[in-house]
Amino acid sequence: MPPDFSEKNMSDLPPPTSKSGFGLKAIFERINGEVFLDHPLLTSLFVTDFALLSFGREPLILRFFLLAGLVYLAMFFSAKSFASNSRPEKQP
Repeated sequence: MPPDFSEKNMSDLPPPTSKSGFGLKAIFERINGEVFLDHPLLTSLFVTDFALLSFGREPLILRFFLLAGLVYLAMFFSAKSFASNSRPEKQP
Protein backbone atom coordinates (compact mmCIF):
# COMPACT_ATOMS: atom_id res chain seq x y z
CA MET A 1 0.00 0.00 0.00
CA PRO A 2 1.53 3.41 -0.99
CA PRO A 3 2.09 6.00 1.75
CA ASP A 4 -0.57 8.65 2.27
CA PHE A 5 0.77 12.13 1.39
CA SER A 6 -2.26 14.13 2.40
CA GLU A 7 -1.97 17.67 3.74
CA LYS A 8 -2.74 16.40 7.22
CA ASN A 9 0.41 14.29 7.27
CA MET A 10 2.53 17.00 5.62
CA SER A 11 1.52 19.62 8.20
CA ASP A 12 3.05 17.48 10.96
CA LEU A 13 6.52 18.07 9.50
CA PRO A 14 8.72 20.70 11.18
CA PRO A 15 9.50 23.85 9.17
CA PRO A 16 12.63 23.57 7.03
CA THR A 17 15.75 24.85 8.73
CA SER A 18 19.34 25.10 7.66
CA LYS A 19 22.35 23.80 9.58
CA SER A 20 22.58 27.14 11.41
CA GLY A 21 19.03 26.73 12.70
CA PHE A 22 17.49 29.62 10.75
CA GLY A 23 14.43 28.81 8.72
CA LEU A 24 13.57 30.69 5.56
CA LYS A 25 10.60 32.25 7.32
CA ALA A 26 12.85 33.71 10.02
CA ILE A 27 15.25 35.07 7.42
CA PHE A 28 12.47 36.76 5.42
CA GLU A 29 11.05 38.24 8.63
CA ARG A 30 14.42 39.84 9.46
CA ILE A 31 15.04 41.31 5.99
CA ASN A 32 14.33 45.00 6.19
CA GLY A 33 12.78 46.42 3.02
CA GLU A 34 13.79 49.95 3.95
CA VAL A 35 17.43 49.07 3.27
CA PHE A 36 16.60 48.76 -0.43
CA LEU A 37 14.87 52.15 -0.38
CA ASP A 38 17.79 53.79 1.44
CA HIS A 39 20.24 52.74 -1.32
CA PRO A 40 18.42 53.22 -4.66
CA LEU A 41 21.56 53.07 -6.84
CA LEU A 42 22.70 49.78 -5.34
CA THR A 43 19.16 48.39 -5.54
CA SER A 44 18.97 49.18 -9.24
CA LEU A 45 22.40 47.59 -9.78
CA PHE A 46 21.23 44.48 -7.91
CA VAL A 47 18.06 44.15 -10.00
CA THR A 48 19.89 44.83 -13.27
CA ASP A 49 22.66 42.38 -12.40
CA PHE A 50 20.14 39.69 -11.52
CA ALA A 51 18.20 40.27 -14.75
CA LEU A 52 21.35 40.14 -16.89
CA LEU A 53 22.45 36.89 -15.29
CA SER A 54 18.98 35.40 -15.60
CA PHE A 55 18.08 36.38 -19.15
CA GLY A 56 21.27 37.60 -20.81
CA ARG A 57 23.80 35.73 -22.89
CA GLU A 58 27.06 37.40 -21.93
CA PRO A 59 30.54 35.95 -22.45
CA LEU A 60 31.80 33.69 -19.69
CA ILE A 61 34.30 36.19 -18.24
CA LEU A 62 31.62 38.87 -17.96
CA ARG A 63 29.31 36.36 -16.25
CA PHE A 64 31.94 35.79 -13.55
CA PHE A 65 32.16 39.52 -12.87
CA LEU A 66 28.38 39.85 -12.80
CA LEU A 67 28.08 36.90 -10.43
CA ALA A 68 30.73 38.39 -8.14
CA GLY A 69 28.84 41.70 -8.14
CA LEU A 70 25.56 39.95 -7.36
CA VAL A 71 27.11 38.08 -4.43
CA TYR A 72 28.66 41.30 -3.12
CA LEU A 73 25.37 43.22 -3.32
CA ALA A 74 23.42 40.38 -1.71
CA MET A 75 25.89 40.27 1.17
CA PHE A 76 25.76 44.06 1.51
CA PHE A 77 21.96 44.18 1.69
CA SER A 78 21.73 41.26 4.11
CA ALA A 79 24.39 42.77 6.39
CA LYS A 80 22.66 46.15 6.38
CA SER A 81 19.27 44.55 6.94
CA PHE A 82 20.36 42.33 9.82
CA ALA A 83 22.43 45.11 11.43
CA SER A 84 19.51 47.55 11.37
CA ASN A 85 17.28 44.99 13.11
CA SER A 86 19.79 44.26 15.87
CA ARG A 87 20.39 47.87 16.95
CA PRO A 88 18.34 49.18 19.88
CA GLU A 89 15.76 51.85 19.14
CA LYS A 90 16.91 55.43 19.64
CA GLN A 91 15.05 57.15 22.42
CA PRO A 92 14.09 60.83 21.95
